[in-house]
Amino acid sequence: QGVFHQFIIFFAMKKTFATLAVALFATAGVFAGNIKESSVPAVVKSYVLKSYPRVSPVEWNYEEKGNYYNAEFKIDGANYSLDISPEGTLINSTNEIAAVQLPAAANAYIAKQFPGFQVKEARKLVRRGSTYYEADIHGQNSNQMLTFSESGKLLDKKL
Repeated sequence: QGVFHQFIIFFAMKKTFATLAVALFATAGVFAGNIKESSVPAVVKSYVLKSYPRVSPVEWNYEEKGNYYNAEFKIDGANYSLDISPEGTLINSTNEIAAVQLPAAANAYIAKQFPGFQVKEARKLVRRGSTYYEADIHGQNSNQMLTFSESGKLLDKKL
């Protein structure tokens, strides 16, 4: 009787933990701001489809604090993230690019100042109409994050 009773208690506790885990995963999307595409204004969806006609599917989020919609998607394996106003205007965008897509002056700077380093990741950023590039480089047991202007001038360097 004691072993059976312990088994029942163990099973009940296991079921409670499993239920709790499922509830946490189910509500995680709510806290992350995920929304259904049907909740996104047509003008916002239209901006994405006109600018990126090959995109599908799109993960939509609404950022209440900043009052903008965020669209995340992939094209040819590269990640894209767009922040769009409720009126359908681009606020910010970030997309992964190949190292060769960095401005030539940025690649020349990396080759000269960081010989032997490789570009691990590169991104093109548009922030309120201005274009920037980021390059995560690594080599010689060191990593750097470099930010360049559209012309390839170094703007910032972080370890």
